[in-house]
Amino acid sequence: MTRATIILGDFAEQDQGGKVHILGAGWSVTGPAPGPQAVAVFLKVPAERVGAPLPVTLRLLDSSRKSVEVPGISGNPQPVEIVGQIELRPRDEAWDQTRDVDASFVVNIGLLSLAPGRVYTWSFEVDDKEEASVDFLVRPA
Repeated sequence: MTRATIILGDFAEQDQGGKVHILGAGWSVTGPAPGPQAVAVFLKVPAERVGAPLPVTLRLLDSSRKSVEVPGISGNPQPVEIVGQIELRPRDEAWDQTRDVDASFVVNIGLLSLAPGRVYTWSFEVDDKEEASVDFLVRPA
């Protein structure tokens, strides 16, 4: 079973060695004015999934667990989500093919105008199954 943890911050980056650097990490209240958001996801992937593609989705949900939509380039609403896949290769040559493999990635989100006074959730899915989520409040105006 893949396990995941999400940490929110103001900005994040991942270096060549895989380390994640987060500024303003660990918040759960923001706004009400739009501000920067970074989402860092840390994974523990079982040995049997190493080398195979893992379909993943990071999605912003409202308090009803519905996808948050924002105007797209054409003006039509589009969900705030990132869909892709991860394929892991162990970095440690001494990996014995029995231990879970650590992985991580970061996404920096531009300024999002979210409704003040509401709770939102970043949800992370692997194989269409939620593995982690984190809630945050947008302060009332």
